[in-house]
Amino acid sequence: TDRAGELLYLGEAKSMAQQEYVQLNQRRQGARIAAEEQAFTDTLTGLKNRRALDHVLNRLIRSGAEFSLMHLDLDFFKAVNDTHGHAAGDEVLQVVAQGLVRDVRGLDTVARVGGDEFVLVFQDLVDAQILEATAQRILNRLAQPIPYRDVQCRIAGSIGIARSSQYPPPPDIAQMIQDADTALYASKRAGRGRFTFHQTGGSPELQSE
Repeated sequence: TDRAGELLYLGEAKSMAQQEYVQLNQRRQGARIAAEEQAFTDTLTGLKNRRALDHVLNRLIRSGAEFSLMHLDLDFFKAVNDTHGHAAGDEVLQVVAQGLVRDVRGLDTVARVGGDEFVLVFQDLVDAQILEATAQRILNRLAQPIPYRDVQCRIAGSIGIARSSQYPPPPDIAQMIQDADTALYASKRAGRGRFTFHQTGGSPELQSE
């Protein structure tokens, strides 16, 4: 009887130890996943950050998938900070981020890569008409005032677009980002509130007023 009791006790102790071990591993795994998500997330907007963007682009290159880059810079954002304060600027960035997420598909990526700069990655999408419609929708929304307390914050946006289909495979990520950036500043020079496609072997092509 004593021997049976000891075996029962040892069995229960072993079971409890195994449960604690499993729970400890689950907590460790949860903490690791949370840390990884935090490392890939912009804390203010909840969007992907530059590190996550690099990960997404490298994955697309490895898979051989076509994709497009849309580089967005907010116009007049500095005036919001200077006039209404950084809390108003933070509110504007959060509202913009939420809108951008709604403007893209589930398989696309929206990343905040600077103070008021964003990069959108459109997987398996290089169709100019669809990209034009998306860019114009984003610009139209950015043109609407964003309320903050008792004021209306007014901004706009300039966009540059580069498509992987215009490059020899596999496309060079750094070159695509640079070309999208060049097209973005062509939009700014043309008056802002516009989008511009990068054209390989020539000047960026303005697409919107």
